[in-house]
Amino acid sequence: MAKGALAQELDYGAYERLFGEPVTISATGKPERLSDTPVQMALISADDIRRSGARDIPTLLRRLAGVDVMHGSTANADVGIGGFIRSLASQVMVLINGRQVYFDAFGAVFWSSLPVELQEIRQIEVIKGAQSALYGFNAVDGVINIVTFDPVDDPINVVTARVGNQARREIAATTTVSPVEGAGLRLTVGGDHANDTGMITRTAIDNDFKKAANRRSASLDAKATLPDDSQVRIEASHTDVSGRTLAYNAFFDARVVTNSVKGDYSADSSLGRWNATAHYTTIDMPWVSSEPVGAQHNNDSMLVAQVSDLFKLGAVDSFRVGAEYRDDRFSSSSLQGGTVTGALMSSSLMWEREWSPSLSMVNAVRYDHFQLGRSGLGGARDFYSNSDFDRAVMGTSVNSALIDKLDDDDTLRLAFGRGLKLPSLVNFGQPVRYLPKYANVFLSENPNLLPVAVYDGRIVWDRRIWDATTARMALFHDMTMKSVGAVSLLVNKRPTLFTMMTPGSLTNGVEFGLDHKAEAGWSWGANYVLDRLHEHMDQGLRNSLPEHKLNLNIGYAWGDWQADLYGSYTSATKGVVLQSGTPPIAAVGTIKAHSQLSPHLAWQARDNVRLELSAENLWPYQDSLLQKMETSYYLSVTISY
Repeated sequence: MAKGALAQELDYGAYERLFGEPVTISATGKPERLSDTPVQMALISADDIRRSGARDIPTLLRRLAGVDVMHGSTANADVGIGGFIRSLASQVMVLINGRQVYFDAFGAVFWSSLPVELQEIRQIEVIKGAQSALYGFNAVDGVINIVTFDPVDDPINVVTARVGNQARREIAATTTVSPVEGAGLRLTVGGDHANDTGMITRTAIDNDFKKAANRRSASLDAKATLPDDSQVRIEASHTDVSGRTLAYNAFFDARVVTNSVKGDYSADSSLGRWNATAHYTTIDMPWVSSEPVGAQHNNDSMLVAQVSDLFKLGAVDSFRVGAEYRDDRFSSSSLQGGTVTGALMSSSLMWEREWSPSLSMVNAVRYDHFQLGRSGLGGARDFYSNSDFDRAVMGTSVNSALIDKLDDDDTLRLAFGRGLKLPSLVNFGQPVRYLPKYANVFLSENPNLLPVAVYDGRIVWDRRIWDATTARMALFHDMTMKSVGAVSLLVNKRPTLFTMMTPGSLTNGVEFGLDHKAEAGWSWGANYVLDRLHEHMDQGLRNSLPEHKLNLNIGYAWGDWQADLYGSYTSATKGVVLQSGTPPIAAVGTIKAHSQLSPHLAWQARDNVRLELSAENLWPYQDSLLQKMETSYYLSVTISY
């Protein structure tokens, strides 16, 4: 067994200078050029972020081909890949430096609660397609890994302040210190406020759900190299976010307080590169108030421990073996003091083989065992006892991807994945009673739910047209066998919504893209996606996915100035709005086709002072039936020191 280059700690800056392009470890666990990764990946670099004029991560992601964003308010959004996007039903695994920020209990990613500021992000890696064998349950439509600057290799010291209309005010500050050689500590704090706008009032009670968006965040990232050349990294964070958003097509206000701590240890040995990671996260919602079900208090805690070994056998075969344990505990006022638990144990194997200098393949398999449980009391009107929750769910995920460098300019990728998504602990075990306005309808939990299986196939062709200009064409097929949904039944002559496995969906599509990046002069890009969604059971939402999506950008840099313009077009689609009734009525409506235009102008006034003017959504638009995204204007000042 040999350690080789794969055993080295990834210094992103050093590798980028060596290869002349971005590098990643997200596909196989070892450093490789973006052009060498076998999976379909898109990358947003720190320079892309700086030139974007964006103020949040969903805005950046929305400009990528095949990534959909649906806003629940001014400050909150849901992100989907490959056509599937639903509130509290995310099928995308989101990570910060490898730490999972997808919450199993809610089946969601709370983007405004992420403890990261744009100025400390080195790159955002977006992997498309089912990746469960590499990343675990819930990475069924893709993975988004947010990589921050290394506190040792990439010290940053910067303050950014932003003001704008809608009473927007934001500030973020990052400082890095190096107490001794080989050690670094980065501290980041941030806060922002905005008046919520764009709410489309459907009923009189909707007016009660207009909480202004407020966010406070603090994070710490410390890293050190030990005398034996092993490395340890500690990360801790706290966010406190309040505001309004949408869930299941109804308004709700919530305060979300998230705390997390993570420890990471890596070392070289004669058996390869060992890595051990543990992180603990708590998410508390001291108040959650929604139109259909009233007020609740929810709490979730998650402990994750992972260990892996990356090694080589011979010159052409690389392996990674891994194991993971995850313990999740969810409690809610609707459970009368009860707790729903989920314990997951998994093992995985990844094998990469270089068949030739131009041809390589990655295969991965993962086995998961999930133990469900419940203690204490259940809901006030509950069809299940605690013994019904004493059951286990097992499943196997697989991934296979091949990359063939046909010549110096052409690269072909073929990928297949079978991913598994667990129902959330809320789906498994939280009963909900609707308010009298909704006829006291009861939404039942269901401990007998099964994992959702997603099959994904992709063919991707990349071509370098000339220096700094690349083209991409991709074909994809995505099949979801079953979905978690609600079915209305009569129990003792009273309408009851049962959480059940319902028919899935099928998506086929094609993606085209052109991209030209340059530090000076012209930069431009365009991408277009045509996809068709077919629901296996038509509930009036057939083809409820924008069929045509187009993104365009053009920019010019000269001297101390940069100007960029971003535009997009999304064709008409369908949406759902929840209306009161007996039972509650999910009404289907049309979301009109819409266009967006966002200009950005930046001036490097001094070596350490940058001024920016930005606007988002010069034409207000809707991406849901209940929320309109209004035009926003910003003035930003960034000072480096």
